[in-house]
Amino acid sequence: MMKTKKSLLPLAGALAVCLSSAVNAAYPEKPINVIVPWGAGGDSDLTTRIWADAVEKELGVPVVVINKTGGGGVVGTSFVARAKADGYTLINAGLSNMLITPNFSKTPYDFNTFTPVVKMTAVPMAVVVSKDSPYKNFDDFVLAAKKNRLTQGSWGAASSGTVLANIIAGQAGYQPKYVHGKSAAESMVSVVGGHIDSAVSFPPAFGPHVKADRARALVINQKMDQFPGVPTFESYGIKGSFEGWSGVFAPKGVPQEVVEKLTAVTAKVMKNPKVLKAYENIGALVDYRHGDDWVADMKVTYGIMKDAAANAKK
Repeated sequence: MMKTKKSLLPLAGALAVCLSSAVNAAYPEKPINVIVPWGAGGDSDLTTRIWADAVEKELGVPVVVINKTGGGGVVGTSFVARAKADGYTLINAGLSNMLITPNFSKTPYDFNTFTPVVKMTAVPMAVVVSKDSPYKNFDDFVLAAKKNRLTQGSWGAASSGTVLANIIAGQAGYQPKYVHGKSAAESMVSVVGGHIDSAVSFPPAFGPHVKADRARALVINQKMDQFPGVPTFESYGIKGSFEGWSGVFAPKGVPQEVVEKLTAVTAKVMKNPKVLKAYENIGALVDYRHGDDWVADMKVTYGIMKDAAANAKK
């Protein structure tokens, strides 16, 4: 009898592998929810919706974008951190909620709580004012900001909008008075409405207002064809990379097969001319990345932000 049981072990193991493969091959079998921890209309929301619409067509199941705001991205990110690691609850992650906030604030998660899946886009940061602003260029803005603390919109005290803006302001020699909202889009509404002097923002949020002649970008991280004539931070002697990015993360422990499926389908849609045009239209730069090199780069940035947070507390 013992001999018979032993002989069946390889068969049982092979059967288990087959069953596991069948389950993973079936992914996805139901709708996938992608949490955006900021408000609708911002860069993270728009870049995620373009990705979700394209991926939905490839996977054959609904890919639903859900805005779960609060706490500068902490509410939505914490929700996904607690979710089942089955590939059906994902999050739009970026510099703010994944690499900055866990270092500058006490959060129930950190970078290691999640599995990075794929990076879709990068977006250059800009300082933006309304069309009617008296500040026609960045020199005018800096001169005024050195005399009086100008109000500047952001989306949380520990967000990329504030942390990177502080680096910019520190090098330029002024200190903004921040007005925090739920998203870059909300800040831009306040700018064009004349409620605040300026905002740090990304093209998906400020681009429509610039194109409609309601706002003016004074300076940007890198030159873009969509915004001709806007000088770069570097041209003003401001050193550093000031950009945001959008990527998809899953709760830690998600099956590798799920990661590979989502990565493969993203690689495909990122070659689709309609998707490329959609990102171009909102001012986002396609930056498809995944795997060890991308993770290694994020770990370096995470360490930089950890040091920055420690210095800020001194």
